[in-house]
Amino acid sequence: MENTQNTPKRSGGKISYTLQAIGLIPLLALGIVMLFFTSQWFTKTMYQEVERELYDATKSATTLLNAAYPGDYRLEGDVAYLLYKGDVDITREYSLFDQFKEDTGLDITLFYQDTRILTTLYNAQGDRIVGSGAPDVVIRDVLNTGEDHFYINTLINGKTYFSYYSPVRNQDGSIVGMLFIGKSSAAVSQAIQRYVYPLTWLIIGFVALVAVCIYFYTRRFVAVLLHIHSFLSEVASGNLNATLDHSVTKRSDELGDIGRCALSMQRSLRTMIEQDALTELYNRRSGEKKLRQIFEEAQSFRHSFALAIGDIDFFKKVNDTYGHECGDAVLKNVSALLKQHMWRRGFAARWGGEEFLLVFENVDLAEARKQLDLLMDKIHELDTLYEGQHVKINMTFGLVCESDKDVHTLLKEADEKLYIGKTNGRNQVIS
Repeated sequence: MENTQNTPKRSGGKISYTLQAIGLIPLLALGIVMLFFTSQWFTKTMYQEVERELYDATKSATTLLNAAYPGDYRLEGDVAYLLYKGDVDITREYSLFDQFKEDTGLDITLFYQDTRILTTLYNAQGDRIVGSGAPDVVIRDVLNTGEDHFYINTLINGKTYFSYYSPVRNQDGSIVGMLFIGKSSAAVSQAIQRYVYPLTWLIIGFVALVAVCIYFYTRRFVAVLLHIHSFLSEVASGNLNATLDHSVTKRSDELGDIGRCALSMQRSLRTMIEQDALTELYNRRSGEKKLRQIFEEAQSFRHSFALAIGDIDFFKKVNDTYGHECGDAVLKNVSALLKQHMWRRGFAARWGGEEFLLVFENVDLAEARKQLDLLMDKIHELDTLYEGQHVKINMTFGLVCESDKDVHTLLKEADEKLYIGKTNGRNQVIS
């Protein structure tokens, strides 16, 4: 009996790439969006942290200046101006500012009005950039309004800073200058990168992991489709004994349902093609095919078998007396009996009309005759009730045993013995 195990012959082709694209493209887009918004969120958070840091540093520096130099700010001098705070000339008192930078890592500048007086900022020549003016936007936002202000991109002497400007007031509340606290933009960027880069790789790793999972899941998904495709191709080509891979039928999802439906379709097709619609026995085509398979096995493995052709006696009289529907009922009852009797002994097939083929496997002529005699007893007991009428029938069989002859010759001999039985009284087995 032909029995094939289907295996996919292709890797999936376009459907594999399509399914992978359906899964991977949104995933990549999601990864990019996550990376973008996470980076934006982290950058914004970092900016807020820097602003708080500079704000706190500004308040600390103000407290430090007031504690070190009590009193108001004032400018004295005719040619060279000197900045006093209280009674102390602080024009060149850099030590406090330098110590502040060393402790905090932040630059600090004290403006009198809009001019730098004290600072930790240097130019390219290594000189402090005292005497230079504040940017116009800072003058407008801080000096003129008296409000603190945070900037994220302040350009000073060719370098950019995150800066916090706060107005400097004397005890009477008058604004006399500004205090600048700054942090290098490069330092902030490096801090952001130290956190964003690992986050980037984390997201990339996550996307890659999910992509690998999608890839392998897609391959398994497509493999199932290919198993189903291969199975259906085998069935479509006429192999009704093709088997569907167990990996399909064991699934509990829709693909498993499709596979089971394909198997059900195969069984239905096999029934339609191999079985006689009325009797549910093998039809002549399938019966002859199975007979040839048994014959070939017997030739290969030195087994013996026997075959018989049987015919219902006076069946035409049943049809003429009780009608064709009664005849069909008789055929069904006889077929059910033959099928039951031949179970585990061989098979029965409807050979045409009221004629049947019986094939006994692994028996000699004597054993086959014994089995047919038992069957004849059951046939004599068979009673078909139709519209209140009890219909009894007999059968005649021609029996032959496997020999060196071919199938066609065996069938011909069985048919000849059936004819002998018909012409010599019927209701008998001729062997």
